[in-house]
Amino acid sequence: MPPKLSPVALTALSLTIAGMPQHPTAAQPPTPDETRAVDRAHQEIWRRFISPHGTFHDYSGLDGTVLLPTAEECAASKPNALGWWTPIENGPFFGGLYIDALCRRWRLTQDPGAAKRARAIAAGLLRLAEAGTTPGFIARGFADGGSGHFVASSSDQTYPWFYGLWRYATSGLPDSAERQRVAAAMERVARALQANDWKMPCDREDFGHFGHWSGGFAGTRGTLSGAEPQFDAAARLLFVLRALHSLTGDPRWLDLYHATLSEAPHGTDRTRLQICSQGVQYVAPGQPPRYPESPPIWTSASSQAALRALAEMEKDDGIRAQFQRGLDANATSAAPFIPRFRDYDNENTLPFVIDWRPLNDLWKPQAEIGEAVQLATLQYSAWNRQSPRRVAEADAMRDPLFAAWIVALSRNGHIIAAARDDIAAALTHYQWEKLHTCLFFMAECVYWQLREGVRPSAP
Repeated sequence: MPPKLSPVALTALSLTIAGMPQHPTAAQPPTPDETRAVDRAHQEIWRRFISPHGTFHDYSGLDGTVLLPTAEECAASKPNALGWWTPIENGPFFGGLYIDALCRRWRLTQDPGAAKRARAIAAGLLRLAEAGTTPGFIARGFADGGSGHFVASSSDQTYPWFYGLWRYATSGLPDSAERQRVAAAMERVARALQANDWKMPCDREDFGHFGHWSGGFAGTRGTLSGAEPQFDAAARLLFVLRALHSLTGDPRWLDLYHATLSEAPHGTDRTRLQICSQGVQYVAPGQPPRYPESPPIWTSASSQAALRALAEMEKDDGIRAQFQRGLDANATSAAPFIPRFRDYDNENTLPFVIDWRPLNDLWKPQAEIGEAVQLATLQYSAWNRQSPRRVAEADAMRDPLFAAWIVALSRNGHIIAAARDDIAAALTHYQWEKLHTCLFFMAECVYWQLREGVRPSAP
């Protein structure tokens, strides 16, 4: 069960959902303590978790040691074809979200270090799109030596790839030629996905796909069969279409965006705009997702970023207001989970074993994506038993910070103000150098979103 909000917080949130007028973020700006904490997080991320290729490693030893799969292991789909539980599971997912923070940091401070690091992440994202031979495929990461990758991608990898490159292209950092290269890469991937009915392809013939934006959820209740929860699918597809028009000026993307807004995907009579306006109810940290209505906070948070971007790009006041309703609904759903940061003990002695190869004891050949998901799910229990600290960091560090980002992305001053003390306490709670997983990069996303949200409007 989610923790209870205070009466003041509940009042603020209920008034917002009831239609309280919206204002720019009015909550307090980040404090010096938050600034120092986030700067330490930034240094720790770059000390241990960014590869020479500009991609994220999911986890490492406290000294920075990372055990990467070999190209041969990737080709053999060991430990599984998705690369789940290896350090190269989430390169475009994490890089695509993190570059948002770097671009905001540069825009607000003109820090040349932020510019250099944003360019490195952008280069890594582009390289991930060039790794495979299948049009539309975005690799998860690179094997030891940089020349191999796992065969399966997903929506959770592909959509943040688009989001991060769009944020970079529109940040003012790239020159005209680089911006055009980024836009061309995004359009090339989008055209391939469109030709594949917006399914995320694997990089092996007949292996299948993992993620389906146009169809929405196509599994049975309580399962995930490679399709998307309706909200995530709707927000992600709409963002990609609208972002491509913003970069290329091609009216076909805008026309497709408007047509897609009013379509009802498989399994629902709601249009995508209605789905976006209603948002989702996130499951509590540590609880299994209930698809299609209730996804995990951390995998669905990027869709809140899609809504934020859609609201920024949309010219129609009525449509923009519906996107804002979804932003507010999601922020209200996420806010009660921020206080879970208090459950994380910085002095805990739970083990974290970075060697994932014992999972190969459960390995078997996988002929298609369903077999890969089944194997990876079986390995998940063994992985958690091997590294219980990974579970603790996921439930009491990762999810509270992702919840804080969902709230900050709403830019609703009332909701943010109600959660602001908890956000500040979460940003300053963790000893980053003692964490094994990289997901505290989200602290930077939260901080710079808040910084930009309270920045005075330009004259």
